[in-house]
Amino acid sequence: MTNMQNNTDENFNEDFERLMKQFLSEEYKDVKLDDMQTEEDDDICTDDPLPCDVIEQNQNVRVKVEILRPIDNPQEELQKLVGCGNIKKRMDELVALTAYNRMLHERFPELKQHRVSLHSLFLGNPGTGKTTVCKIFGALLHEAGALSKGHVVICDRGTFIGTLWGDEERAMKQVVEMAQGGVLMIDEAYLLNGKNENDPGKIIVQLLMNLLADESQRDIAVVLCGYKEPMNELLETNPGLLSRFPNRFEFADFSVDELLEITSHRIEKYSYRFTVKAWQKYTDMIALAFSARDTETWGNARFIANQLERIYIQHATRCVKQPPKNHNDLLLITPEDIVPIEMPRRKNRIGFGV
Repeated sequence: MTNMQNNTDENFNEDFERLMKQFLSEEYKDVKLDDMQTEEDDDICTDDPLPCDVIEQNQNVRVKVEILRPIDNPQEELQKLVGCGNIKKRMDELVALTAYNRMLHERFPELKQHRVSLHSLFLGNPGTGKTTVCKIFGALLHEAGALSKGHVVICDRGTFIGTLWGDEERAMKQVVEMAQGGVLMIDEAYLLNGKNENDPGKIIVQLLMNLLADESQRDIAVVLCGYKEPMNELLETNPGLLSRFPNRFEFADFSVDELLEITSHRIEKYSYRFTVKAWQKYTDMIALAFSARDTETWGNARFIANQLERIYIQHATRCVKQPPKNHNDLLLITPEDIVPIEMPRRKNRIGFGV
């Protein structure tokens, strides 16, 4: 082998290693947050510092809270979402009314203002884009002048439930302070509807009601997220709670065509390409998985993200073992890279049949 060939091979290996490091460092750093259709890392505004992301339930227990920065160009990001036609329309209407109300108040301060509630329900299965839309929601309301910051604070039952008396109230006060100027998103909010009469989740619901009734808390939007039916059960437990959330956004499961469109957007981010046969194999598998899906465990865009992860790993393994002769083939997904789909199984329920 000549020196020129040695140099070529070394350069090839260096290029491959660089691409792999870039892929591993970027592709999955936000998988948990990517509910998700898109990754807007390049569109995040970094001008304003975020609040501290840790709360103290008591002297012995500290809980980390996820805080998302507002994004730039939220209207553009909203329109880029796959599907979600009804969500886009309702979001535009709410933002337009908010902006209109602000304009009226500035020009005619003596007139009575419309009472625009920003508190919303995001109802749908996992992977339908609720977290992504929540980020856009906060940024849109910030642009419209309804929120002073537009960031999103993500909480769940575990954020509030502590080990000592009074932990729930302490946690709620800190979380509300974090979310001032932005969106307080409570994920899987239906878990606050504990079946036990003394379940501490009921305390959280009451504290939330107090927050929503406080007229001084105008610079905040509360979004409750979760499966549609359990969320309806939560709302029925307290009629006042339902009236406080007039904005209802229902996130439908993606169709096969929409899942394939999401796939295309994700692989284009890293310049991957499917061969014709690989794409046909992939589309057939997605269609089969969709037809056999369990609606209680189906992950929508999250399912696509997980499947692509497995394909990327298979592709990388193949390229390491048998490096392609052409550098461009490092980005070419072949039928050998399309691994079988692992369908999630429905969790067994504990109880007694009638």
